[in-house]
Amino acid sequence: MAHVGELPEGIDTMPNTSFDLHDLEIRADRANFVTWEGREALRLENGLALVDGPGLTDARVEVLVGTEGPAYPGVAFRVADVLNHELAYAVPHVSGQWDALQYDPVFHGSNTWQLYHGSGYQREAQVPTGRWFRLELDFCGDRAAIAVDGQPPLTVSQLARSTPTGAIGLWTFRPAYFSDLHVAVYQGEPVPSAEPSCPPPGCVETWFLEGFGVVACEPSGVLNLNRYLPLSAKGARLFRRFETSKAQEVALEFGFSDQLSLELDGSVVYRGENTFRGFEDRAARGYADLSTGSHRETVPAGKHTLAAYLEVSEGFGWGMVLAARGEGLHWLPPEPG
Repeated sequence: MAHVGELPEGIDTMPNTSFDLHDLEIRADRANFVTWEGREALRLENGLALVDGPGLTDARVEVLVGTEGPAYPGVAFRVADVLNHELAYAVPHVSGQWDALQYDPVFHGSNTWQLYHGSGYQREAQVPTGRWFRLELDFCGDRAAIAVDGQPPLTVSQLARSTPTGAIGLWTFRPAYFSDLHVAVYQGEPVPSAEPSCPPPGCVETWFLEGFGVVACEPSGVLNLNRYLPLSAKGARLFRRFETSKAQEVALEFGFSDQLSLELDGSVVYRGENTFRGFEDRAARGYADLSTGSHRETVPAGKHTLAAYLEVSEGFGWGMVLAARGEGLHWLPPEPG
């Protein structure tokens, strides 16, 4: 295969564990082989192309990637099945922004990037459109590092899924081109650790999910409902109680995706929607973080109940994060409402 396209510097240093892209198992809307920017390439659209063979626990993956317009091309790893896997991808149409590199675990067929965002999940990078770039992924243990053309990597300190091994594949949403796929068992130094995610002060770290039981939030404090519910679920009701030693003002801060109705002691204190609205700014992405909503209310001494009803309307992750602050406030064990 002639290397006549425009390539990143150092591309010939890839390891020799190459795979013929014609042999991949295609699980995508469309796939065909074309010549793009001087190279034979797999043009993939909306889905996966899986490497046949035994699953890998730790690996290094390198692949050439190209796009002609907005797309989310990357690598799927530790693939349990087409509905459950880890994803690492680049976003050329937001090149230079905070989310040009993204880690995005897939649960029950849903992407979850609106829940896994910020440090440890996203990173700024220069990602070109209209020419080839090299996407590199190292994963080892519960960590991963994702980079484009040798730029500083996005380091993931805690992979979200517990699957220890699985298949490797190429993935994209919207059309993208792939060439020169190389996979090797990871034999380097341990992937460096980044600053771990921590829940905010006063954060609810467990909820009672009606019809399911007690559910735990992610290390960031965000509850990922995709982890517990099937793709067919459209709504979820959550409960948590707290106690105050005296009459006082309680401050609630919360974020969510996609729709939320929040009740305090049986009265609705908030209703709203937070979904993807475009690329204008961070707020338009629909991330679940504490900047989304707030409520302050003076409550009497005693026990109080929070009830949250969440609905899902898009496939980018649904869940919530909530923190409550007040002098002497403490959380009671999760139980039904």
